[in-house]
Amino acid sequence: MINNWKKLKVLIAGCGSIGRRHARVLFSMGVEDIMIYDKNQEQAEQLKKDLPDVISVDTFEKGLSSADVTFILTPTKLHIPMAIQAVKAGCHVFIEKPLSVSTDGITELEDLAGKAGKKIMVGLCFRYHEGVKKVRQILDSGRISRLVSIRALVGEHFPDVHPEYKSLYYARYSGAFELMHDLDLAIWFAGQNVKNVYSVYGSYSDIGIEAPDIAEVLIRFEDRCIATVHMDFFQSPRRRYLELIGVEGVIILEFASWDQYTISVYNRKCGKWESETCKSNRDEMFRDEDRDFLISVAHDKPVFCDIREGCKSLRVIEAAQKNITDI
Repeated sequence: MINNWKKLKVLIAGCGSIGRRHARVLFSMGVEDIMIYDKNQEQAEQLKKDLPDVISVDTFEKGLSSADVTFILTPTKLHIPMAIQAVKAGCHVFIEKPLSVSTDGITELEDLAGKAGKKIMVGLCFRYHEGVKKVRQILDSGRISRLVSIRALVGEHFPDVHPEYKSLYYARYSGAFELMHDLDLAIWFAGQNVKNVYSVYGSYSDIGIEAPDIAEVLIRFEDRCIATVHMDFFQSPRRRYLELIGVEGVIILEFASWDQYTISVYNRKCGKWESETCKSNRDEMFRDEDRDFLISVAHDKPVFCDIREGCKSLRVIEAAQKNITDI
């Protein structure tokens, strides 16, 4: 066992925007041995230009042969097959969200990892965001008493964020469901099993993608709590907004940008709003997430966002896409 997490040999599979971010973050934290792989050589070469000290490998198999951990940051459809391959090769695995496009293969991956004693972590990075953690603390403190309703909204203009958007897999099959952090947070804050899912989704705007550019999801939990989640790929400006409504008050988390957030809390007994606006660094939640994963591997500790946590939002997305109301 390698007790120093910085000495773990890391393979990054997928050198797109999220792969570049994880590579940069891991390098900045002092991880000493980073390999990269992408079947798109141009993407791998660009990452290598940004971080000359990383080692580029020609095949996924070659990287797996010497890696301790693998970060799978490829298109969503490839996550489970690549994770199974990595576990069979003896690697611990980090899988970027969403865990997959369906629950197919999840049980096989979980069984393989369990038998091999390998960690699987799902990249639900917003659970590590300092603003989200503060909201969690406020909710757990009881300031708004029992949570009854959750309202989440996230939207961005896909063509502005990715000018080459029509060539990305998002545009072909996952669309707005890729913006599922807020759906995951709704489930996490509710802290209950999901009873029913209702949805409306499709390509409604003028950006011209095949996949859904908007999704509205309504979730009913087992014990007197509901959530509504809006995700879209066409609104401008980019917005992210979360509202938790309890029997004794309200908590609102709003992001003005990636680097600024505001938390507002109303308690019925106090009868007034209290607000706090803070600066943040987007990379910090990735640093905390990656460090947590590597420490879990090095010291054989449970991971925070394991397969079962990743499956909670995946099952809701799968039900929403198939219009299955009872899960």
